[in-house]
Amino acid sequence: MSEYQETDKAMRIMAVVGGIISIVEAIMILVGSGLMPYGYGILGGVICLILALVAIFLGIKPIHYTPFILGAIGIVLIVFAALIGGIIVLLAAFFGLIS
Repeated sequence: MSEYQETDKAMRIMAVVGGIISIVEAIMILVGSGLMPYGYGILGGVICLILALVAIFLGIKPIHYTPFILGAIGIVLIVFAALIGGIIVLLAAFFGLIS
């Protein structure tokens, strides 16, 4: 396997893992026991849930601009209090950008 394929595979795996962790964090936000002391309530939980699903789908079937989209999703996830999943999605975007 070439180096390009290995980093692309790492990006895809990290995007799926970050999306799954973000889903767990979004569910915690929706039930009112989020990890972060700030948040946007139910609206933030729903937005985190939608963006986490988009990150998972981009990890499964990437498109041409996937690293840039994952970077934007990671930043928005961090803003809406899904910190751990957002950081992992940002790392996936970084691995995608260096490939």
